[in-house]
Amino acid sequence: MKRKTYFCIEVLCFAGLAAFIVMLCLTRAGGTQKELSEVAEPVVAAMEEGQMTKKSNADAAKAFQLDLTKTEDLIYYSNDSIMDVSEMLIIKLKDNDDASEFEDAIKTRISDRKNLYKSYAPEQYSLLTNSIIETSGNTVFFCTAQNADKLYDVFKNSL
Repeated sequence: MKRKTYFCIEVLCFAGLAAFIVMLCLTRAGGTQKELSEVAEPVVAAMEEGQMTKKSNADAAKAFQLDLTKTEDLIYYSNDSIMDVSEMLIIKLKDNDDASEFEDAIKTRISDRKNLYKSYAPEQYSLLTNSIIETSGNTVFFCTAQNADKLYDVFKNSL
């Protein structure tokens, strides 16, 4: 009889834990309520000197073919040299449901640039291959750079 009781208690504990984890996953959408400039500030500080320069929202819209009406704010940095593919884009969306559209636009940009750099700049092609695209709720992060992992870690910690 005791075995059956312990087994029932174990099953109930496991079911409770599973329900708790599912609830956490469903209620935690990610993203941030902070101003995007507050989120991006430590990321920009972590960039190497001269690595990238700040660009306008219009530059980002042109480079990535973005619909800026769906964004709350964005931060875009890019290298000024045509031979350096380093760039970073952080977007805060008005609606979380638009994230896949922005991810697709970023992936298209990466693909186009890979085709361009594949035959004559293998180190830049490698950077493009190792690009980081991550979405957390209402925020999309994209980075192609030598230290993209470091910049992404700083970004995650600033959310």
